Amino acid sequence: MCTLTAALLALAVAASPAAAMPAGPNAKPRILEAGMEQDAQTVRVKLVGRDRDDVVRGTEIEWGEGQPSQGLSSCQRGDKKRRGKKERMNLAYTYPAAGDYTITVRVLSGGCGKRPQQRSAPRTLTVHIG
Repeated sequence: MCTLTAALLALAVAASPAAAMPAGPNAKPRILEAGMEQDAQTVRVKLVGRDRDDVVRGTEIEWGEGQPSQGLSSCQRGDKKRRGKKERMNLAYTYPAAGDYTITVRVLSGGCGKRPQQRSAPRTLTVHIG
């Protein structure tokens, strides 16, 4: 009887939402929100990112014109109180020509000191420049 109770308890714990979360430190950051505003040929991308066990320190962005990604990074900020907190970032770009563009963004965390840099899954936005 005791073995059956232990087995049922183990199954209940394994099926719980907390058990579904990745174990261990250094989880990847996530993009919680990604949106944009447009004024003629200038696009402003607004991101909200979070890393549950580290500090979000920057972004990578490809504006859809074939050039390498650009980024914002800040390793000077050693604020450990910001771990797990949402970070808001705003980026702007002016397109030189009309067309449809796919913007790809990622959020970065870690990369300063002992922790390796982590990249979120990419998020894409599409913009039409008239």
